[in-house]
Amino acid sequence: MTKFNSQFNNETIQLFSGHNQNLTGSSQAPQNFVMNNSLPMFSELDYEVKTFNEGETIFKEGEAPKALYVLKSGCVKIFIHREASRGRTTTSEYVTKLVSPNEIFGYKAIVSESNTTSYAKVVKTATVWVYSAQKIAALLSQVNPLLKTIMKQSATDLQSYENLNQFHYLASVQERIAYQITSLADRFGVKTSRGISLNLKLTRNEFAQLASTINESLSRHLTEFKNEGLIDINGKEIIILNREALSAKSGNF
Repeated sequence: MTKFNSQFNNETIQLFSGHNQNLTGSSQAPQNFVMNNSLPMFSELDYEVKTFNEGETIFKEGEAPKALYVLKSGCVKIFIHREASRGRTTTSEYVTKLVSPNEIFGYKAIVSESNTTSYAKVVKTATVWVYSAQKIAALLSQVNPLLKTIMKQSATDLQSYENLNQFHYLASVQERIAYQITSLADRFGVKTSRGISLNLKLTRNEFAQLASTINESLSRHLTEFKNEGLIDINGKEIIILNREALSAKSGNF
């Protein structure tokens, strides 16, 4: 009996394939499975078995989530579409993941209750178990509120991490540094009569790590920004004098 584990709660929800039919099936949970002490037993979760051919798109960016998917065979690529190629890329597609058999995909939009932020396209003919987004959402609605908040934060953090990876791959060193200054200023900056004060007391090495560069490159570009009148530097404090111009230096990512 094939078993697929998905960590929806402190307990592991075990989705069993049951008697697999040609087009549909059901996932049987153990009879003693209880999501928590106050909620009814989770008994089954229906699914469809679908086959997608090479090149077919399973979902697109900006769509409302339709399902949670479990890849049983083949390969699916998850990618972000950019309007034009840039930097190291020769295509408008930026691949964030290759899904392998027995992995889940399409879950971030369901957990975060938002539209999809990427595309899923078949690389190698794929057999997929398809679970209704509505049924998954209903299941998640029964999860302890604290755990649900943690899950939503995890999905958001993962999306941010993927976006940052894309940015670090595509952007120049100058753009990465300018982006980090404006991003940190937006989150932690304090408005003063001179501009926006960013005083997190980060070492140069820590700041360089955030921008995925080395100390020497960071120092050179900070000096350039200062000479251009975009920032001022007072020890570890950075004062943003012209946020709009500095944001333009980031390539407006």
